[in-house]
Amino acid sequence: MADQLNLAALAALKERFGQQSRKAQAYYTVMHAVRAIAGSDDAASAWMEQPLAALGGKTAAAAVGEGREDEVLAYVRSL
Repeated sequence: MADQLNLAALAALKERFGQQSRKAQAYYTVMHAVRAIAGSDDAASAWMEQPLAALGGKTAAAAVGEGREDEVLAYVRSL
């Protein structure tokens, strides 16, 4: 029984890690696009934390966290 619990816990941990990894990759992809426009990591980070009307008043960081990275990237590319 303990082995079954350990396997279930390991599977849950792997899934959580995968989700966090996908979110981090999406955030990095958006940051890279923003940095190309903003000119620096600091400027890109500041932009990511500003509420944007185009994103329904949410920040780009929050939108990416919700899985809306394609929408954010489309907006960045339209700038």
